[in-house]
Amino acid sequence: DSIDVSSAAQYVCSSQAFDGGLGLGPGMESHGGSTYTGLAALSLMGKMHMLERKDKLVQWCVERQVSGFQGRPNKAEDTCYSFWIGASLELLGAHRLTHLDALSQFAHRCQYKYGGIAKCTGSHPDVLHTYFALCGLSLAGVRGLEPIDARLGVSLRAATRAGLAAPDATCALVCETDESPTEVAMYRK
Repeated sequence: DSIDVSSAAQYVCSSQAFDGGLGLGPGMESHGGSTYTGLAALSLMGKMHMLERKDKLVQWCVERQVSGFQGRPNKAEDTCYSFWIGASLELLGAHRLTHLDALSQFAHRCQYKYGGIAKCTGSHPDVLHTYFALCGLSLAGVRGLEPIDARLGVSLRAATRAGLAAPDATCALVCETDESPTEVAMYRK
């Protein structure tokens, strides 16, 4: 009845493609969504150490940034990948490699004049892309946004209140804001 964590982690690791990204399964094309879900699963299982070629994976993620991020090579950038790729970089300890100004400008170009953020310029906004664009901007360090727990895709405050924050969870993003030390301490577990 319990999950075989070792087998699950091995499956995720076997889904790493030749270019370093993670596909939906072994031998499949790397994709931003599957890369994030694989990394989040490894992190939640405490098995990130099993992933080989992390440097190649970081490179794959960094190369996805055009202005915003794309989910696969040679595809259009899309605001939801601000989270999928941004959170992947966060989980790999490489979030500082994100070009914040370019990411912010892309999200701004996709913002609809009446509210919401679209997938790309010229599209209509929707809840999914608005949420993931804001999560990605939070992970990149935009002031005024709640810090995000990259493993769960929720605010660090929500993860902490639910008892789900990582044992060593601290949020440098909060420290860079104008919040008081008391508010910063609230985000630490």
